[in-house]
Amino acid sequence: MGGRVAAHSCSAVGMRPAAIAAALAVLAFLAAAVPASFGDTGTLAVTATVLSKSNCKFDTNTSTLNFGSLDPAVSADVNATASVDFVCRGSAPIAAFLFTDDDGQNPSGPGARRMRHAAAPEFLPYGLAFSPASGTVPKNVHRTLTISGTVRWSDFRGAMAGAYTDSVIVSILP
Repeated sequence: MGGRVAAHSCSAVGMRPAAIAAALAVLAFLAAAVPASFGDTGTLAVTATVLSKSNCKFDTNTSTLNFGSLDPAVSADVNATASVDFVCRGSAPIAAFLFTDDDGQNPSGPGARRMRHAAAPEFLPYGLAFSPASGTVPKNVHRTLTISGTVRWSDFRGAMAGAYTDSVIVSILP
């Protein structure tokens, strides 16, 4: 035996090729699991914002629609109007827009706006309409939104006397 190294096959040392493959698979699994179990991980938040080709804004953020004094002795609906200017900017030469509102602070259902009495849990229904409600406008050209409101005589003829108010958020999209 002097200086000779004997070569052994897998079967000579008692291991079969299937057993070697299984052992290698276990070692590969453990090697992949070691960094996760001994290291640290983190979360990457991925975000993006796609800008609209149009960006429409009101020139002022407040306006008032005042119905004035409602006289139940006069059997007529009361109408009022308010206006606010807006402009659309962006990369599009023509902007499409749409006006929406949140139905105010006291709605009795979708589209059913109500003013609330200042001192009592009494409500006075009213309606709103936007003109134009939607449309298109050239970029950088100021336009006017007219907001029309109506309080029906049938709603205020038996209403409790006093001041009624509401606050409505009007939005222009985009």
